[in-house]
Amino acid sequence: MIAGSLTKWPDKRQFAHPVLRTAVGYLAETDFLKLDDGKYPIQGDEIYAMVMTISSKPASEQPAEKHETYVDIHLLLEGTEVIGWQFDDGSEMPSQSYDSEKDYALYAELKNESFLLLQPGMFVVLFPEDLHRPGLTESAASGIRKVVVKIRHALLEL
Repeated sequence: MIAGSLTKWPDKRQFAHPVLRTAVGYLAETDFLKLDDGKYPIQGDEIYAMVMTISSKPASEQPAEKHETYVDIHLLLEGTEVIGWQFDDGSEMPSQSYDSEKDYALYAELKNESFLLLQPGMFVVLFPEDLHRPGLTESAASGIRKVVVKIRHALLEL
């Protein structure tokens, strides 16, 4: 997992993989206030963005997920979001096994989950080894507007 902020991106972008520079550059340059919720291609099905408005939930109501085909970049646009995270060391058993069409396995509980509080402008990059539980709330449910960029992980291979 990589956590960052769009405000610091211009100073840090030279340290990122070229594919991540493309994806985060898109996030930094796009005026999402002008876009409706939906899917937006960046590089066909290899890299695309999904703009969404959701309601945050307590961790007990939101399963964790793991992807094998795509890397996720979650950028918070509005609201406050907590994302649960745990490195996948193979010890966790999914509550729903991997679905290759939807590119996810789901997990009910994680034994060593850490939590990251996102404010607007913050992003996290989540790799296939990152179990993550997005859309969580600190207290009462609230509205969240965010963008998730999906990057086919093969693009990051050297």
